[in-house]
Amino acid sequence: MSRFQNDEVGGGTTSVTVLASELLREAEKLIEKKLHTQTIIAGWRAATQVSHSALIGVAQDNSKDAEKFREDLMNISKLAVDAVMRLK
Repeated sequence: MSRFQNDEVGGGTTSVTVLASELLREAEKLIEKKLHTQTIIAGWRAATQVSHSALIGVAQDNSKDAEKFREDLMNISKLAVDAVMRLK
């Protein structure tokens, strides 16, 4: 997963690995409670669809408005700088 993430966006491999680990840890708890693996997977798929729909619902394309597009780019730059600064 982390290799795919890195190939697609060039970073975020730690976040992807942590997320995958947490999903597996929670799945293990559900299996211990005798929940079938196919039920867990169906839940993950449903959650993926709901998450995707929510992201599509809030996404905005500001590429045709130069000022808003510039603001978006500045916000992204700030996020990147803040992330690097946290790494120290």
